[in-house]
Order: sequence, then C-alpha cells, then structure tokens
Amino acid sequence: MADQTPRLGLGTYEPGDEWDHTDTVEAVDRHAIVRGPIADRPMTGEYDDELYHATDQGITWRWDGDSDDWVYFGGRGSPDRPVPGTSHFEATTTTHARTAESPVWNVEAHGIEGDGETAVGAAVHDLLETVADAGGGIVYFPPGRYLLERTPLIGDDTVLQGAGRATVLEGPRPDGEEGRALLSNRRFDATGYDGASNWTVRDVRIDAPDATGIMPAHAENVRLERIYGDRIYYHHVDVVSAKNVTVDGYWATRGGEGGSDAPVQFDNQNAGTGTNGVWDGKRETLVADDGTPTRNCTLTNFEIDPTNDPEYGVHLHRDGNESITISDGYITGCRHSAIRADTGGLVADLTIDAVSCIENARGISLGHIEDGRRELTISNVTIRTDSDATAAGSGLYAGGFDGAAISNIVVDGEFTNAIIFDDMADLKLNGITAKGARDQAFRFRDGVDATLTTARAADCGDAGVYVGSGSSVDYGGVTFDGVGQRVKVDGELREWTSS
Repeated sequence: MADQTPRLGLGTYEPGDEWDHTDTVEAVDRHAIVRGPIADRPMTGEYDDELYHATDQGITWRWDGDSDDWVYFGGRGSPDRPVPGTSHFEATTTTHARTAESPVWNVEAHGIEGDGETAVGAAVHDLLETVADAGGGIVYFPPGRYLLERTPLIGDDTVLQGAGRATVLEGPRPDGEEGRALLSNRRFDATGYDGASNWTVRDVRIDAPDATGIMPAHAENVRLERIYGDRIYYHHVDVVSAKNVTVDGYWATRGGEGGSDAPVQFDNQNAGTGTNGVWDGKRETLVADDGTPTRNCTLTNFEIDPTNDPEYGVHLHRDGNESITISDGYITGCRHSAIRADTGGLVADLTIDAVSCIENARGISLGHIEDGRRELTISNVTIRTDSDATAAGSGLYAGGFDGAAISNIVVDGEFTNAIIFDDMADLKLNGITAKGARDQAFRFRDGVDATLTTARAADCGDAGVYVGSGSSVDYGGVTFDGVGQRVKVDGELREWTSS
C-alpha cells in the first residue's frame, strides 16, 4: 500500500478537503488530524491512514482501507471510555501501560508528550529503565516531535516503536557538546559485547542537528528498522564495538553537519578513542575503549541521497570491522566516496552486494594498506558518475586484502582510473566493465596477484589493462574498445584460457 499518511505541518485536515498526495514532508512538528467527539467520527475515512482524535474519549483512530474500518492508533483513553483491547493497553492513568498479555507501553500514558517544546529525554530514559527492569516490552511513541535533552538508554528485550516519519526524535545539546548520542543502550560502557542485547528501534525519524543518532555500543542482537534520517550532527546510525546489528530500511536525506559526516558508520572504540559518548544532560560518558571489534553487522534496503554533500555515505572507521555486509542500496552525492574504509584500517570479510553508487566523486574506496585485510566480496554493483567535474580519483579502489572475489561490476565515468588494486593476493575478477577513465581501465599497480576474466575495457585515455612491477595477472576473455593501448606491462601478464 502506498504511504498516504497525512503530511506534517500542513494545517488541519477537514472532511471534504482536497488532499494533495504530492506534497512533500516538511520537518515541522504537527500532525494533520481531525478532532471532535467520538459521536461525530465519520462512518468512513476520507483517505487511507486518516486520523481522527476523539476528544471526549482520549483516543486517536486511524482509517484502515484494508479492513474498511477505524482502528486504534494512540491515546490513553478516559475512565468511561478506555483504550480498546485492554489486553494490549491499560485503560487510564495507572502506574504503567503494560499487561501480562501484551507488554506495550504508550509514552502518552506516562505524561511524555511530543509537542516539540517540552524536554522529555529524562522521562523517556526513566520509562525505558522501568520497562527493562520489568523484563522488556514495546515502548510506543505516537506521532509528534520528542526533544531528548539527554541520551535515553534502551535495555534488554525492548522495542522502541514509532509511527514512521510522523514520530520525530530531536536531541538538543548545549553549545560545545554537539554530537553526543541521541539514543544508545544500557551498559554502553561495558567491555566486549556485554551491553544491552535484543533491542530494536523502528519507524522513527531522526531530525537532530545537534546530536548523533542511534548508537549501539558494546551491544548484541540489535535491529534498526525503517529509520528516516534528516538533519544530524555526525551520523544517523553509528555502530560502535557491537555485534549482530542489522539496519533494515534506512533513508537519509542529509549527511552530518559536523566534521565526521557519513550518514552510517561502523566504528570501533579502540584504545585512546576520545569520541562516541552518551549525554546525561550534564556531562558526557564515553564508550569503553577496549578495542572490541564491530562484528557481523548488516546495512540493507537503504537509500542515501543527501542534499548537503557529505564526504562518505557509509564509513568503516578504525581497525576491527569484521563480517560487515552492505546490500540492496543506493548512494549518491558524496564528495569523496560512497563507501570508504579508513586508510590503514583492518577489515575482514566485507561484502558489498547490489549497491548503486551514482554521482559520487568515487564509488568504493578501500585502499592504502599493504596487508592485514582478508576476504572481500563485491558483486552486482554499479558505480557511475556522469559529471566529469564530480568524478575524481578511482571508481573502485581496494588494497591489502588476501582473498577477494569481484564480479558483475560496472564502473563508468571520467575517474582517474576506473578500477585500481594494490597489494592484493588471490584476487579474482569476473564480469567487469570499466569505462570512461582518463587513464587506465584496470590498473594492477603493485603487489597484486590476480585473475581477470570476461571483462571489458572501454573509452579510456591510456591503457585498458596496466600491470605494474611486482604484480602478476592472468587474463582472458577481455575485450577492448576505444582504449589508448590494450595493455602496459612492467610486471607479469599471462593469457588465461578457460576450459
């Protein structure tokens, strides 16, 4: 079903009004909603996902086109008109909104209002503490803008559930304290993976120009689902020394405003790291710097389309990233590269699959290290930059990996070199198109042991294949079209024929 949720900040919708579904979502604070007594609620909604707030009942109803009925959406209810289905929600002002049948806690039942004016971070933190101490549950945030003046910490077995883009999280910070985490987890300062586990944040929008977004730290088994990223200081998602973190459904309209600006970062709190902390309203406390690697994490089903040209889209930061998968995504508008690993940073078992890197200065940049990396898989990737003024450096660059398989790749644009490798042992390339480079299509610069098959080098100013001293390349099934010369060889180039 197409998302036809009422837009934010466009005034109050009245039955009979024309609704323009082409309106863009604005980063403002009010949700268009019809209000009145329950007796005046229309028999049917004017549009799917229309909201009606029954003022005498204290409940917001949503029109569900699939069931052709009004369904409960939010609200505390009143003593004589409780929230429907008390197996899911307590009726009124009880100590909490949890029952044994279904542990759902509505923040409105605890006086936490998303009015965009009231600081509620401390209240949210206290509620999350209560939920965690009770064994976990679902904490629901109805539509609104919630000002988190401190970092609430999520506990074990807890789900923070929003209402999509209509639930906005903002983190005001004092001058000079920008960038502290908007959300993090209990025991962020533990060692190893002893932070909170089995927690989820889903269906929220981050619009927090003074804060970093969601920071799983020393955590395990975390899911971030359907996260909408607007303004942010550093990163919407910053995974720090955590394991089994999945980001599934992420859409970024901006990168960071601070010095480190990649919308998504996989990070490690190595010894001496002076960043990555939570803010308790008065001071920062840093994540424990025991060098725990970020391990077995996935970013999938994502789009990074920022309007403010960050350096990178996805950043693998510091030594210690292991078994990271980046798949089924789109990245555009980056000044340096769509996906980048730190120069010299150790990476093991990195997989990039089905990602389009369009109109970035570079596509994938994993270079400048002689050894220590292992296992790299890149497949079904398109790197294309049509603007000659934007293209810079290499479209795809990797170095220092022992064991790499690269297949079904297109690199197209006036990069310096389309594809370049340094210090790669047991490199296998198959089904590669390298087109449009100012110098070489395939550059095996130094210390590369590679096999190149079923490839195309086209429209490059210098050589289709360059093999530098100290490199050895077997090749076969390579076609050349519009290249300065087919091959340049200082090292060893051997023709390879498949059986």
